Amino acid sequence: MTDPKLIRPQRPKITGIAHFSVLADDLENTAAFFSDYFGYAKPYYVEREGKPTMMFVKINDRQYVEITKDDECKEWKYRHTAFEVDDIEAMRMYLRMMGVKVPDDIMDPGFGFKCFFIKDFSGHDVEFVQYIDSGLLAEHMGQDMPDTRISDLMRHVGWLCDDFSRDLAFYSFILGFKEFWRGGPDDNTSKWIKLAMPDSPDREYIEIMLYDQKLDQTEMGCQNHIGLDVDDVPAARAILESRRIPEGCTPGEPMKIGACGYGQSNYLTLDKTRVEIMTREAVGGKPTPPIYGIPARYEA
Repeated sequence: MTDPKLIRPQRPKITGIAHFSVLADDLENTAAFFSDYFGYAKPYYVEREGKPTMMFVKINDRQYVEITKDDECKEWKYRHTAFEVDDIEAMRMYLRMMGVKVPDDIMDPGFGFKCFFIKDFSGHDVEFVQYIDSGLLAEHMGQDMPDTRISDLMRHVGWLCDDFSRDLAFYSFILGFKEFWRGGPDDNTSKWIKLAMPDSPDREYIEIMLYDQKLDQTEMGCQNHIGLDVDDVPAARAILESRRIPEGCTPGEPMKIGACGYGQSNYLTLDKTRVEIMTREAVGGKPTPPIYGIPARYEA
């Protein structure tokens, strides 16, 4: 008979990436980048004292890019990633039982979901959300998904990490994400490690971006990114080239085959946050096999 003290708590389902949250010095410029250039609907704005302080760019009914006005012009623009769960209170209690510090209560910010924040073992903010039937996003369910969208799915998000052992412990052991690929610039070093979300019907994943030296703002922004699925990168690039890119943003380069075997092209917002368009399937049909080099690690 199994000792009940050894039974692991049951984790609620983590069904997808809800949103990727970044700061922006210029909300108007960033709004134009996503709406006029990438073809998404006009953002949903949150105002304070009559001034826009935050906006949501809708990718699909369950995915958004959350952009907050950065009045302090910080170099580090990445804020957090939010994961959708099927039971927000059960997730809070599960994390508590697993020894993670959690808040005492669930929040309802009025955006269309209940949520709470914790920190992962690298110190990054992580948000868990459960969508509800009232609030800003709920009011637009089924709307504002024009044919001009360059992609209808944010398949992955990526952020910088200076020590993969901490992220591995949190995302794999605690949350149940499963590593399915890693690689780097050579056979000896791993700088990109991909972890699949456990209950995502669209095979969504996170990409941990490792580094071993101090990075400037552009380098940091280029690593922290969202990945948008497209069927054909050159065709998507041709559409984008027919549109006017906002001043200060960086257009994508011709398609290249990434180390993982997928076609991709990278675009930068004014604040150097990367938006990557990537083929839904590997070029040639088969991804590049993983290379298990030593994970890069930064020690200040």
